[in-house]
Amino acid sequence: MSQPDEWKSPYDPPQQPSTPEPGSGPVPDRGPAPASAPDQAGPPRPYQEPYEQRYQQPYLQQPAAGPAYQQGSEYRLGPYQPPQAGAPYGYSAPPEKNALGVWSLVLGILSVVMFFSCLVGFLAAIPAVITGHLSRKAQREGLADNGGLALAGIITGWVTIGLTILLIIGIAVLFSIPDFREGFFSETSSSY
Repeated sequence: MSQPDEWKSPYDPPQQPSTPEPGSGPVPDRGPAPASAPDQAGPPRPYQEPYEQRYQQPYLQQPAAGPAYQQGSEYRLGPYQPPQAGAPYGYSAPPEKNALGVWSLVLGILSVVMFFSCLVGFLAAIPAVITGHLSRKAQREGLADNGGLALAGIITGWVTIGLTILLIIGIAVLFSIPDFREGFFSETSSSY
């Protein structure tokens, strides 16, 4: 078993056999010389082809079929689409109306807090429901992708509106009872 003379890197271009100097010995018969392809400029480049294919594919499109299409025609570049501002390379920018869903959820939570703290939760619940419905409409049109936040805002908004209506009905029922009404007004007038 023979050992190679020296280590060779796989990245080095292939070595061409050198021609022997005249008078150094017999020249072995190597057969016919290989024909070089007219479109190849040199030895094949095995490490560059996958990278070239990967970066060329998304930006190229085939020409349209028809009388102008010829069998050997080249690919043409597609329309250039600049990256969105603020988006990292390789990722698409978030849809433009995602803020509506976030606002709906924030207003819905705020409406519940305002209802239980000072009984004016409907002031935030109504905008929560409106922005929630606008966000769901934008999601159906493909302009937003956070429909879950909008749905949560709509639910909390409607719950707060429902609790406010129940509170108003309850107070109206209590004041329709004459004993409660007399007791309420006598307590407020006698305290001064």
